[in-house]
Amino acid sequence: MQVDGGAGVTLGAVSWCCYGEPVFDFASLDAAILITLRACIAELRDADDSLAMVACGMVEDLTGFFVAGAGATWAAGLEGSSADKAQWAWSPPEWPLSAEDPDDAAPGRVTSAIWALSGTQALIDGTGTELEADAYDALRLQYENRIVRAIQRMQADGEFRDAAGNDVWIWLHSADYADPELDARSFAALQGPELARDFGDRFRAGGDRLLARVADREA
Repeated sequence: MQVDGGAGVTLGAVSWCCYGEPVFDFASLDAAILITLRACIAELRDADDSLAMVACGMVEDLTGFFVAGAGATWAAGLEGSSADKAQWAWSPPEWPLSAEDPDDAAPGRVTSAIWALSGTQALIDGTGTELEADAYDALRLQYENRIVRAIQRMQADGEFRDAAGNDVWIWLHSADYADPELDARSFAALQGPELARDFGDRFRAGGDRLLARVADREA
């Protein structure tokens, strides 16, 4: 890998430039994210052709994401108060659908790719150590951004639309609540500003408006 500013040392998926800063090769991670997302979306569509919402669940430690989904039929059938509906609608672990790539194998291609970058696999193998805290945090941000970019690429190719042409809403979900702003931040990056404003208020009136939009797909 060519590193601006001087000669570098390359070890696997990570290089260190002459200033001691890590420079990452994201090719394997980017490919793993796209392959996994496409397989999971196909599985969710097969399970519910009214698919309306998808979330990629992430945790603080750098591992692969889980994929959950919910259909318009399910969302339109939620009962109870607005607060009760919101707890179900905006909590992806409570959704009725989950998906994984049947051709993948433990620990998962995305996990393997991010572990190669973070040094976790080297730590497990006894051949190295994990990144220092600052570099690890920088990699976490890159990981989030690259998932978002992969989704944006799929959106541009029409891969997140239902049979009627409605956009399937997708965002990243902080499954362990380590990053409470992740859901709203990623939703805003992947949907328009009007939807993003309502999502920011999803546990109050904004959530009612969003659920009404989803219910309209069933009308």
